[in-house]
Amino acid sequence: MTTLAVQPPRYPVEQVPESSLHAVFRAAQRWASLHHREPIALHIGEPAYDIPPAAVEAMSRALRAGSCSYTSAEGMPQLREALVAKLAGQRIDADVDRVFVTPGSCQGLMAIGAAVHTPGAGWLIPQVHWPIYRQQGMLNGYRVTGYPLGPGYRLDVAAIARAATPDTRVIVVNSPANPTGAIADAETLRDLLALARERDWLVVADEAYEDFAYDAPHVSLAAFEADVDPYDRRVFSAFTFSKSYAMTGCRVGYVVAPNDMYAGLLRKVQEGAIIAPPTPSQIGALAALDAQDAVRANVAMVRRSRDEVMPGLVAAGIIDAPPAGGWYALLNIASSGLAAEAFAARLLAERGVAVAPAAAFALPGDPSTEHVIRISMAGDRAQLAAGVDAIVQACHEWGADRTPERLS
Repeated sequence: MTTLAVQPPRYPVEQVPESSLHAVFRAAQRWASLHHREPIALHIGEPAYDIPPAAVEAMSRALRAGSCSYTSAEGMPQLREALVAKLAGQRIDADVDRVFVTPGSCQGLMAIGAAVHTPGAGWLIPQVHWPIYRQQGMLNGYRVTGYPLGPGYRLDVAAIARAATPDTRVIVVNSPANPTGAIADAETLRDLLALARERDWLVVADEAYEDFAYDAPHVSLAAFEADVDPYDRRVFSAFTFSKSYAMTGCRVGYVVAPNDMYAGLLRKVQEGAIIAPPTPSQIGALAALDAQDAVRANVAMVRRSRDEVMPGLVAAGIIDAPPAGGWYALLNIASSGLAAEAFAARLLAERGVAVAPAAAFALPGDPSTEHVIRISMAGDRAQLAAGVDAIVQACHEWGADRTPERLS
């Protein structure tokens, strides 16, 4: 018998996993093509509300006027000045030279990772996380490690300390969190920052869902460094216009460097990676900052959707408590007798409801996500209610005749 030698990967990127969320997205597209209608889409974070009209008009005017020339790599000064004022309201001490407008916070997170990478460094991410974090760590050459979460998927500083390795250089913190909806309280954030100082870690705070805090106020991690000498600060903050302002496809976010030295590193990355953020999107973002009534209405819309569907899910034993923030909820469908991937495939095939298996949000081999799916609460409320009803019914009906084989 001939044995084929296993060749090592030629390119390091070959080792970077593809996001299984894209597989769910493609499956939903195939279902739509086969049935000539869209499935109930609970698998993606696309809001039911629209971009603020003022932002739409500002972008339209910019395009009609030909205002599409390059800005600096850092972004428009007017937008960055407005962002400094916004950040001050969150007790984040920033200046224009430390604020970088980015093509979405995703690219901003990637830029931070590239800017502070050192050979052999470790990238510490939540055990259950937005899958982009793992991809970004690997693409930037880090050794990626997960840290466990406590009850309710909340941060557990003692567990983080135990999970870190001697190589850990950067820790990623996401609050309110995707996909868990957990929010870190002020005391936990202070303890985490103290651990980071003790271990000489840099901290990346992803605050994409900053406005979507329902049961407790969101606190920005960088606020705890407001009274610290800038050159002793270590928190990078990342924000986006995708969530609060529904500007998902406009691709505009921003990141804040803790001091001028780190800002200089980020500037080099941005110059080499993007040249400049998209000008019409920046103009729209500047106008959107004045639309705080729309933001409050958007947050209230998602909160109402959460409050409508959660009682039924809690009663069915599919979730212990409503998520405290964000757009998403993790549901335990073990009562169906199916693993999450099989449940999601059958739910789409038989009931036209698309959900995301939570293995997409965990490191390989994590058994905690075997029977867990993620749903988005940000879409159309009637569709959400219908999809949740289908999930509850499926768990009841499929679980009633489950067999040992289905549990495997």
